[in-house]
Amino acid sequence: MRKIWVAALGWGLALTGCGQGSRIAAVVNGQTITVSQVEERMSRLNPAARAAFGNDKGRLLEEMITETILTQEARRRGLERDPEVRRLTKEAVRQILLGRLLETAGEPQAQAVSDEEIQRVYASNPEAMKEPESLRASHILTETEEKAREALDRLKKGEPFAKVASELSTDPTKTRGGDIGFFSKGQLIPEFEAACMKLETGQLSGVVKSALGFHVILLTDRRAARTRPLEEVKEQIRRKLSSDLKQRKLQGFVQELKEKAQVQNKGLFAPPAPDQAQPANAASGS
Repeated sequence: MRKIWVAALGWGLALTGCGQGSRIAAVVNGQTITVSQVEERMSRLNPAARAAFGNDKGRLLEEMITETILTQEARRRGLERDPEVRRLTKEAVRQILLGRLLETAGEPQAQAVSDEEIQRVYASNPEAMKEPESLRASHILTETEEKAREALDRLKKGEPFAKVASELSTDPTKTRGGDIGFFSKGQLIPEFEAACMKLETGQLSGVVKSALGFHVILLTDRRAARTRPLEEVKEQIRRKLSSDLKQRKLQGFVQELKEKAQVQNKGLFAPPAPDQAQPANAASGS
């Protein structure tokens, strides 16, 4: 409940500053909600929330009207003076200020990461650019060997793998024909991988037993081990270098501020002596 009314308070604060000259979308007890406010709110929604609304600004406006009514009621009851509201508002403002400060202070300088620097990182990290052999397979998972053999018999008679998987498999991959995608050695259970390694592309396995049950496997693709070319990883390296630059800037910025600040730490919370420290497992009662 706390999260709901704190969120409503936040949106209420956002709704009070109607821009001049914007068309009015709704009036709630004398308080206006403008078209530009609805459009801005829609633009700030994350992709999942926008999809939930279906880009329907009318639905979004209805939610904003409800939030405005709730915010007005909260203010009518004097909740702005509530100690917990004040504490949460103060903490929210602090977090927003800190986040914005670190965001702007950590922005990389105007110069972009150079292609020469990307080339240097690529050349000096050959192992990181290697990609092991990967396989792609589809499977049918059953609880009993009898059911797995039934699936295998149907496949050998020419029924489509996806059809048999959708009807007999107990694995969630049944909805996509049993396809589990690409994987490398060590990513799946050993029995399954071992069976896949013995197959040629397009070949069907026998019944394979594992800790999960009984499988019938179809190997659908095989990619040889390779070194990823520079063009394929160039943007990934650029993002990493840019992130590292931002992190270094932030660390330097924070350190500079700490060196300039006048701090008097009274030492009231010095760490306990090693023999006084309570083991984590003792603290948890285990």
